[in-house]
Amino acid sequence: MIEFINVSKLYDHNVRALSNINISIDKGEFIFLVGQSGAGKSTMVKLLLKETEPTSGRIYFKNKDITKVSNRKVPYLRRNIGIVFQDFRLLPQKNVYDNVAFAMRIIGACNKEIRRQVPIILSLVGLSNKAKNYPNQLSGGEQQRVSIARALVNNPDLIIADEPTGNLDPDTAWEIMKLIKDINNRGTTIIMATHASEIVNYMKKRVIALNRGRIVRDEEKGVYGNEA
Repeated sequence: MIEFINVSKLYDHNVRALSNINISIDKGEFIFLVGQSGAGKSTMVKLLLKETEPTSGRIYFKNKDITKVSNRKVPYLRRNIGIVFQDFRLLPQKNVYDNVAFAMRIIGACNKEIRRQVPIILSLVGLSNKAKNYPNQLSGGEQQRVSIARALVNNPDLIIADEPTGNLDPDTAWEIMKLIKDINNRGTTIIMATHASEIVNYMKKRVIALNRGRIVRDEEKGVYGNEA
């Protein structure tokens, strides 16, 4: 589903963010991306979203070389990818229903489809009774559930979760991880960047560890190692 082939990324002043990255990710996998700040995790995410371009190498998503996708077609590429952020990034002036519906409106979904799909997704994340609430009326865990609902509502093939438990207390973090695991069990590919060693070690999923722009470890049922 995803393949990085000899991918390197240099920023201004020859700052090397990634160096000769080669990975392959199958449909339905759950990947933990670990490493210290500056290791290259965020750059890999930006490359997948075409927020930046590799200096060299090729990136394939669903058998398409996305390094050759024109800027005009980037929104169509991103329809297949849902994003969950550490800081939720909800629209404060919109209620829960409209925050989720907004993700459908920006890709041109009709009102009938929005009215059908949004309640289904809110039920999936356990927020049916919060549809009319605004973000400032929600707990941190509830806000993250809205963020996950928004990422899910367009039925993406891939969800990228960037430190989704970073601003949550431990009990809430585990609730969010159960939800993300359930989503993965339904067939959605998950790439989760995290520093949460206890979550990584408990989940026993594939771990790709980065250090100074290089992959230093890639193992099934991995743990959060010293190099991360």
